[in-house]
Formats: sequence, C-alpha cells, structure tokens
Amino acid sequence: MEKGRPLLRWAGILLVIAAVSFMGIEARGEKEAVQAPASGRPDRLKIDTLAAYQKLELPPVIFHHDQHTDALLKEKKGCETCHMVEGNKLSLTYLRKRGTKPGEIKDIYHKNCIGCHMDMAAAGKVSGPPDGLCRSCHNAEPQAPAARLVAGLNKVLHFRHVASKDIPAPASSKDNCAVCHHVYDQKAKKVIYVKGQESTCGYCHEAQPHKGVKSLEQASHQECVLCHLDLAHKGVKEKVPVRCADCHGAKAQAQIAKDNQAVAAKLKTPDLLRIKRGQPDATMITYQGPLEEKPGKGNLMNPVPFNHLDHEISSNSCKVCHHTTIEACSNCHTLGGSKDGNFVTFEQALHSPTSKHSCIGCHAEQQAAPNCFGCHRNLVDAWKKDEASCRQCHMAFSGSSPVKGVLSPEQKAGMAETLLKRRTPTSGTYPLDDIPDKVVIKDLADKYQPVELEHRKHVEALLKGMKDSKLAQYFHRDPGTLCQGCHHHSPPSKEPPQCANCHPQTRGQASTAVEATRPGLLAALHGQCMSCHQEMKVKPEATACTACHLERKK
Repeated sequence: MEKGRPLLRWAGILLVIAAVSFMGIEARGEKEAVQAPASGRPDRLKIDTLAAYQKLELPPVIFHHDQHTDALLKEKKGCETCHMVEGNKLSLTYLRKRGTKPGEIKDIYHKNCIGCHMDMAAAGKVSGPPDGLCRSCHNAEPQAPAARLVAGLNKVLHFRHVASKDIPAPASSKDNCAVCHHVYDQKAKKVIYVKGQESTCGYCHEAQPHKGVKSLEQASHQECVLCHLDLAHKGVKEKVPVRCADCHGAKAQAQIAKDNQAVAAKLKTPDLLRIKRGQPDATMITYQGPLEEKPGKGNLMNPVPFNHLDHEISSNSCKVCHHTTIEACSNCHTLGGSKDGNFVTFEQALHSPTSKHSCIGCHAEQQAAPNCFGCHRNLVDAWKKDEASCRQCHMAFSGSSPVKGVLSPEQKAGMAETLLKRRTPTSGTYPLDDIPDKVVIKDLADKYQPVELEHRKHVEALLKGMKDSKLAQYFHRDPGTLCQGCHHHSPPSKEPPQCANCHPQTRGQASTAVEATRPGLLAALHGQCMSCHQEMKVKPEATACTACHLERKK
C-alpha cells in the first residue's frame, strides 16, 4: 500500500476523523479504565491544548467526535474540513500545522468551530452552540462520561491482517508486513522496512512523543485509521473500523472478539497464529551477560528449560514477557542491576511476584482465576521458598553444575528439549479409593449438628477445575499438592493432620506463643471454607449457614 495518499482520497469521507483527532497535543484523550461504563461515550475527547502553555481560563472543551463525524458526513464534507494536509497525510492538529504560536491557537478554535456552528444555524440546520455560550463547550461536568476502551492488536487480529487479501504486499516486499512495520534508517533519515526486524509498535512508540518519535497513540491512529480509510474508500467487503466507537466501543469490541473466535476456530492448528521471528520452540532461560565480580553474584542457579511455543500459544502478545524489546532479559537486566533495566536485577526481573512481566508474577495472575484462587488465596503467605520449590523450574542438566558460560542458541534449544521431556505434568492426585468419601467435622458441634463434608466431591471439583491448565498440571505434579489447598501448612500426605491439631478450640487454649498468633478453630474453618466458596464463586454462599450446619433438634 502506498504511504502517500492524495487529497482527493479524503474528499467526502469524513469517517477518519473519528479516530485521528484525539491524538497527541491536539485533543488529548483522557486516560480511562479498561472497564468503562456502558452508558458512556467512546468518542468523548478533551481539548485542552493551551494547558501546555498557560493556565486555562475555562474548563477544557468536551468534544464528541463521532457526533461531529456524523453531522459533517451529512453535509458531504471531507476530513480536510478540520484537518490540514502535511506530506500527503492528514495533520494531527486542528486546522493548523506545526509551529503555530499559542496565541493563535485559541483564535483558530473559536473562529472555525463557532463559525461553523453559526453558518449551519443561519442555513436553518441543527448545529452546535453559537458565539457567547462559552459554558456549552467549556463544561467542567459533562453529562455523558467517557467510555473509551483500550484497543489492541492480539495474535488473532494480527493474523487477520496478515492473511487479508485486501491489504496487498508492497512492490518491494513478498508479504504485507511492510505496510505496518518499519524501522528508522539513521543514514537515510526515513523509516524503512527490514525483514526480520518486525516488532510491536510500542517498543519504539511510547506513551508520550520523544526525540521526534510519535507517541503510540499518534502513530497507531495515523497509520491504522488512514489505512482503514483507504480500504473503505476502495469498497472492501469486510467492514473496517474508522470511527471512535468502532475500535473503542464496548459493542464493537465484543463483535471483534466474536469474529476473532470464529477465525481461530477455523484454523487447523494454533501454530498458524504464531508471529514468526526465528524464535525457538524451546530454550533455556539463563543469564547470558558478563558475570560481575561481586560477592555472591557468580553463584548462578541451574538454568530454566522454557517451552517457548506453549507460552506463545497461551499469550496474546510478545510483550507479556518481552515488555521493552524482544531481546533476552539479560540485555537490560544485569546481575547487579543497570540503568538500562531501571536497576531491576536479572533475578528480580524473573521472580518479582508483583510484576506481570516476571515468571512468578505472571503465574500469580493465572492463580487469581476463580478455579485457582480459592486455594491459592490461602497459600500466598504459607508458601515458602525452598530448594525443592526452586527445582521445579531450575532443573539440573545431567547432574552438571550451574551453567556460567554463554550458550549458543543450538545448545540452549537442545538442553531445553531434553529437560522438558523429563517433566511429568499430571492432573491427578491420590487414587480416589484412598480419599475419604466424607469427613465429619464435629469439633464445634453445639448449636448445630456435625458437618458432613463431601470430601471426595470437593477433590473431584478441584481436579475438574485444573484439567485444562498445563500450568496447574505441571506445578501439581506431587499427588498431594492438591490437598494443600485446604491442608495448607502440612506437607503432602494421604493422612494430613486435622485442623484442630494446629488451631486451638479457642484462643485461650493456645499453649505456645506461635499458636497464639493462629486463628482459632472456628475462625480457621469458616475462613478457609467460606473464602474458598466466595473466591471460586460456588455454592453454598458464605452467608448460607444452614446449607452446611443443620440445627440440633431440641
């Protein structure tokens, strides 16, 4: 597709305004939560251009973009009604080019916005506020809230673009990747396409413009929306989004998700969705940088065999792990921390429980799912780092010492494939015949009858919840691991100790200082059972006392 687009392409096609004009300095869209109110407007923008230069005299202007799009479309007016053309592309600013003085910006808005309203009103047409009604536009408390959902390009949507026959490959390339992907050629002072260097837009285009590079918002809208406009102009069969609501509206996103599911269901294998950049199916996660001469820094653990293909299939984007570049973690995160990695060490980058980009942090997000969180909620504090838990990931290669040298890609792939074959995922536990069918809890029987806990049914329900999770199957390899969801401080065993062994009937019965810090038996049982039901969203509800406790007959 040609990067340049003649002015006539835009004549009569106003739809592109719906997404272009809330970019960057011009009309900076407010930051909204991903879950926005359904009654809000995805096209509500805030124009506060002068705030970058001076204190505003009045509140920013709340501008409804799609509303203006539809109104001007009826007048058969094009995008150039509000946007000038720079280098065969629409300017991202309103009726001006770069370098306009702050004093002129206010006049440009008032003269053209109000002038358009008054011209339409004079012609007997429905229009916006005329001159003098300042607060109609400068409204600090607009009625409709913004409801612009974050738009993105996941793997299925990316595949739909790559496979689209409506997006042809340029003459200089065999595929259509060059339509979107580019790198900056310092010598030629322009962007070019280089095969094999395709990356996510966000790696170069950050949240704010910097060093002459457009922000992600500016770049994505200028490239994506104008391309969509070209396709719409050509009359392609598939509907392409060109309005704010088409990408950022809840209804439109639900339809896109539905279409994505339909496309994915027709694929012969999920591997077709893979964004191929020469990455291996398996590799070793190990520190590849220079070892630093600091006490303890040279004592590296065994590397981790990593199933890259499985993680690709279960992730929507490379940025789930490679959050800054697609390079190895150790390029930025050194053993002691460096400026390039925001002084986050290599160990922290992979083990931080609070970072969604780290291994442990990402796994913790998976554990927050309802099927998992009922148990894992109570295991967070109980889990202890020990050698056995570390070896779940840090596997020894033929009894060798920790790898300290730089491995070649071929060595890493070979070692990973060998070690991954040793892993024995399981979705089971002890034989069901060894698991009690029912457990009677009578320690607290006073006002109520003893509770008959359907013990085996609880185990079977947990097994059902993890049967489709490879992550759970790998980390629940010991048959007693599943039991620790309830028996949280005891080692895996067919005969774990009773709750009363650790939790006293009352706080006053605690015989040691350690026991005194534990909840009493009543609090322990109710906290464990009720919180699990609540987090896993299963019945009976936490407040339904008589669903478990039958009253004693008097």
